[in-house]
Amino acid sequence: MTSSAKRVSVTLASSRMQLRVRGTNPKDDIIASTRHASSRWHVPEPPVSSVLLHNQDLVDVMFELEPFQADNRAALAFNMALGGLVHPLHENELKPLRKEKDGTYGPRQWDIPFLSEKLPFTFSSLPRPANIQRVLQNDIGGGNYFRFTALRDTPEENAAAIIDLLGNITNPRFASQGAIVQMASPTINYAKHWMPNWENDFTLNQSDVQVTVAPRGQIFELEYHEHYFSTTLLTGSKVLFVFPPHSTNIGHLRSIFQGKLTRLPSLGILLEMQHGIAVIQKRGQTLLIPPFWPVMTFCTETCVSAGFFVAAASAFMSRIRNTNLWLTECLFWPTLAQRQTQLVPYVQELAQHLSAILAVDAKQPKMAKSVQQAICSEWVKVSAEYEGEKDGNMEEKVGGLLGCIEDEGTRRRIAVVFTEAWVSFCELKRRKSGRCRLCGVRVVVLPGDDEDMPNEKLARHVRSVHCDFDLS
Repeated sequence: MTSSAKRVSVTLASSRMQLRVRGTNPKDDIIASTRHASSRWHVPEPPVSSVLLHNQDLVDVMFELEPFQADNRAALAFNMALGGLVHPLHENELKPLRKEKDGTYGPRQWDIPFLSEKLPFTFSSLPRPANIQRVLQNDIGGGNYFRFTALRDTPEENAAAIIDLLGNITNPRFASQGAIVQMASPTINYAKHWMPNWENDFTLNQSDVQVTVAPRGQIFELEYHEHYFSTTLLTGSKVLFVFPPHSTNIGHLRSIFQGKLTRLPSLGILLEMQHGIAVIQKRGQTLLIPPFWPVMTFCTETCVSAGFFVAAASAFMSRIRNTNLWLTECLFWPTLAQRQTQLVPYVQELAQHLSAILAVDAKQPKMAKSVQQAICSEWVKVSAEYEGEKDGNMEEKVGGLLGCIEDEGTRRRIAVVFTEAWVSFCELKRRKSGRCRLCGVRVVVLPGDDEDMPNEKLARHVRSVHCDFDLS
């Protein structure tokens, strides 16, 4: 699974061997904290109800941010909380704003950031910081990918900075330049075990765990994720400002990426974001952030977090509506090869998820059926112009994405996945209604020879009319 949250890339391949700290089996450090776990690795219910964690207030947010006023971004966040320009994560304040129609937020608990003490891992209690430190020192480098966000002059200086950061995981007040991001940790990933209790959303897949190690005072600029993002704080504390994906906020986010040489947003953009929620996250808490919620993160202590993405059918249409946002951000990669490295997996995943959703029997999850209906409408809708920009239908957007893929073989191979998903879906519907599910034409009136079978006529119709991608 790919993520659209992209940060400064510094590959440290030449330094990886220096960063490996060999010792005992790293799994022992994680498993050491699971002595009371059952032999089936059952994830227990949280010791504190999640609802009780949604009782924060802005005074606490200001208390967390106050020591960092020398940074203009933290100072602005402090003043936004002081002025009541964001909401606290407090159920009593947010509940009146959560409505099915015309609400600031959606009605379900998963429609806003959800804070819990239920750990999505096999350990029944949180490992000690020293254990986490040893695990990461063993896992970093080698074949395990990671990035470091502060470039030094030489690979040796980069390696020294990373070693210093890892060596201070147990020091909550350690401050330096640079964070380790998108780190693959096989040990922590091995311990991941998360079964959502929102199966009706029809979960498509989950990513592997990515670990972030950040010093005190580190600020991560506004970013977003296409999927639900579950992030567990293993050490430290954070303040996060999250904003709903309303058209105004998405427009501000896109303006950050358009026509600029940096992703760093101006302070004015943060101030213009609307209906934000300030979240304080502490060690041992898991935060689930909905898709396309822009988020800005302030590390108020040295932090280690472990996060992964969850793709759900319920969020599929949001991905289609925000295709232009993704493409705008993708253009920030400086070379064509880097852009293709981001684009191809993105389009592949989109094709696979469309195929999975359309393959679900209508008698299965209600959410999948409603998403199928929305996809059908979006695929053939009449294109329109919105704020001076063409808002194409889903077929046009998919065709545009395919057209951006340089390799012709890859382009055609992915196009076949989209096309055959529609052929199979429409054939299932034809058996019930005798019509094309997308345009409603009766199959018996479709052109063809007398000996053509109905399924052959329909397949030809779908390929030539509804999946007519320009692949030249």
